[in-house]
Amino acid sequence: MKRIVDVYRKHQPERVLWTYIVNLGGDGTHPSLEDFKQEALTLAAIDGRGSLEELDAFVHLEILK
Repeated sequence: MKRIVDVYRKHQPERVLWTYIVNLGGDGTHPSLEDFKQEALTLAAIDGRGSLEELDAFVHLEILK
């Protein structure tokens, strides 16, 4: 299952820093929206977008095919 996740700084929620397409659940599991959010935040931290303490994310509800 793929979802679009926008990552932004907590103090600037109107300004998207980066958008990820996160793919989870390929192993038969049913990931929650929180799972997609956490994966995007982890990727953002690895990519140097900021620390986990200063970032937040919004998961779009539509599922990409």
